[in-house]
Amino acid sequence: METSLETTAMMLNKTLEPRAATSAEAFAAKPVLDLFRNKTSDLWHAARLLGGYDAGRIVDKCAARLDAQQRIDGQTEILLRQILGILSLEEVEDPEKSFMGFFAVIDPSDPVVAEICLLTDQLHDALALSGRRQHWAARQAHASIEA
Repeated sequence: METSLETTAMMLNKTLEPRAATSAEAFAAKPVLDLFRNKTSDLWHAARLLGGYDAGRIVDKCAARLDAQQRIDGQTEILLRQILGILSLEEVEDPEKSFMGFFAVIDPSDPVVAEICLLTDQLHDALALSGRRQHWAARQAHASIEA
């Protein structure tokens, strides 16, 4: 016979499990999921070049969350924005960031710069499309409730 402590632990474990994505969430996340499915290694290497292994770990964590959940939750959104910030050099002047200064050792004429710019644009576009899809799905859900 289960004790109340065992029952509570089982309920807590069930609560902590990531929930499956709804079809609307999967539809909204698809551009980002596709980008990570095809470019995770490229994103990791670009982030590592610009921000060291700490930045690479952010890509690893984000990729793992996307793979497990097949949706973009709040934490994943934060990680995606951090990756975009690293790739677009938004935070290079912040001395509190552990990855500040890595970009300075890259020769601007190095072909990797063009590759990083392309990845940055691809991530930006995937996030924008994902946001538009999420907004559309929310409007559709709201319209079906009103009908």
